[in-house]
Amino acid sequence: FVVLKQEKKKEMFISKLSLLFAIICAALLNHFTDGLVLCKARHEKAGLFVHRREVCRIVAAAAVVGFAPPHTQALERSNPSIKQSLSEEYRQGTAALADSEKNAILPREAYKKLPSGIVYADVRTGSGDLAEVGKKVNIQWVLRKSNGYFVDSSEVSGSVPFIFTIGDKAGAISGLDEGIRGMRSGGTRRIIIPPNMAYVEGVDDGKPGPIPVGFGPRQQIRRVMSLRKDVPGEYLYLEIQLTRVR
Repeated sequence: FVVLKQEKKKEMFISKLSLLFAIICAALLNHFTDGLVLCKARHEKAGLFVHRREVCRIVAAAAVVGFAPPHTQALERSNPSIKQSLSEEYRQGTAALADSEKNAILPREAYKKLPSGIVYADVRTGSGDLAEVGKKVNIQWVLRKSNGYFVDSSEVSGSVPFIFTIGDKAGAISGLDEGIRGMRSGGTRRIIIPPNMAYVEGVDDGKPGPIPVGFGPRQQIRRVMSLRKDVPGEYLYLEIQLTRVR
């Protein structure tokens, strides 16, 4: 009788523990789902919610113009069919800005590689003033990591533009400063930036920008710059819209 009573208590304890675990799991799932819906709704309103795989495809397109890790380039030299067999989806774009052409597909020829290692492609060519050294510019921007994860954007901060003077080393990160040159006001450009041309001076206030806002976004960039800056294929993806040149 004593043994049966102990077993019954044990079964009741396990049953209560299982119920508690189920309640906790349900609460966490509900919290995650609500957060995802809220995030998606907020970014879809501005055309900013893009699946991270789309950005990965854009980064992959950089390999088409030689912006690939050394081991990838070696494979392409030994087997040219690898490079030729890249499917159209590797050139698939993203509506990262509200005014971008949604899912704009860019041809391989659209991606250009600069001697510094910057790769860029124009989604839309502007018709306004030219961005050149000495000009002060206003941009709207979206920043992502090479795996496609969203870091921050000007839209999150109320669409306040990032303003800097081209050529001023204290203004923008070198990858943006170089990548924006040649654009015209009204244009949209995608820039793929290696870490050595990104946030090398850090992400504290007053450093070359655009600086992500908040501890979380800044920590993402700090991890990239401290732990992954030498990892082959690690880049930062920046899509910008040039709104003013003066």
